[in-house]
Amino acid sequence: MGIEVPARFGGKKELFEKLVKMFVRDLPPEWTDYTAAIADMENTKALVHKIKGTSGNLDLKGVYEAAVAFEGSLRNNAPDKELYIKFTEACDAVRKTMEGA
Repeated sequence: MGIEVPARFGGKKELFEKLVKMFVRDLPPEWTDYTAAIADMENTKALVHKIKGTSGNLDLKGVYEAAVAFEGSLRNNAPDKELYIKFTEACDAVRKTMEGA
């Protein structure tokens, strides 16, 4: 697996991998395009918030930081397409990393 096991997991790689696999399983199978995501703003806000919390708990920094940034733009009623792209790419990178694990 290409994701480093955070110290908080005490070297328990199997547990960490299991939790990351569950995280990936709960991600949307395919991201909608930006316009569709913004059209369903309430659902998008809820999903981004959930992903932010879970990725923070798993110490998936790239996803967490991208979620924080995108969520901030949503909260300010100024959804940013660049931040949306970074967020979805960060999620997809974790998904790709876990494909062979």
